[in-house]
Amino acid sequence: MIEKYEEYLELIETGLLKKYFEQQHDYIKCKPGCSFCCESGQYPFSEIEFAYLMQGYNTLSEQEKTIIQAKVEKIKEAKIKADSEDFMHECPFLVAKKCSLYKYRGIICRTHGLLFFTVDKDGKSKNKMPHCVHIGLNYSIVFDKEQGLLSQKLWEQSGLKTEPVAYNISLKALQNNGLAEKLGLEFGESKALIDWF
Repeated sequence: MIEKYEEYLELIETGLLKKYFEQQHDYIKCKPGCSFCCESGQYPFSEIEFAYLMQGYNTLSEQEKTIIQAKVEKIKEAKIKADSEDFMHECPFLVAKKCSLYKYRGIICRTHGLLFFTVDKDGKSKNKMPHCVHIGLNYSIVFDKEQGLLSQKLWEQSGLKTEPVAYNISLKALQNNGLAEKLGLEFGESKALIDWF
C-alpha cells in the first residue's frame, strides 16, 4: 500500500499541487527557513500517511530520533494537561525550524499555504485562509483583516493580474478522489498526528 501512496503523492504533487502553487505564486510567501505552519497545529494524518512518515523516521540517525521522541513525550504530556479537543502544538518533526522528514510529510503539509475551500453538510462552501495570512505572509495583500475575508477591492488595488483562487484541496477532497480510487488507495482512519503515538 505504501507504494500506491508514493505513486499518489507523485501524481498530486507534480500535477495538481504544482499547478496550483504556480498559479498562485504572487500570493505565496513560503520559503526555506519559514516554519510558521509547523509551529502550531493539530496536523491531521491518515493511517497510510502516518505509516509513510514512520518509514521516513526509520531512516533518521539515533540522535535525531532521540530529539523527536523527547518532543513527542513532551507534547503528549502537555495535551493531557490541556484536556482540550482544540489542543495545538509544534510538530514534533520540526527540528531547528526545519522539517526532519520533509520527503515523508503529510498531505496537510504539502497543501499548506494555499487558499482552499470546504463544503459543509448543507452544501455551502467556505474559503479557508492559511494561518500565516495573519502575520503578513500568504494572501495577506488581499486579506481584509477586519472582515476576515478575501477582498476584491484589495485585489484590484494590488495591481496583480492573477486573481486569488480557493481550491478544493481539503483533506477530505484529496483523500476521496478519483485518483485514490483508481490506484485502489485506502487512507484509513484519520486523527491528529500526536494521537498516533
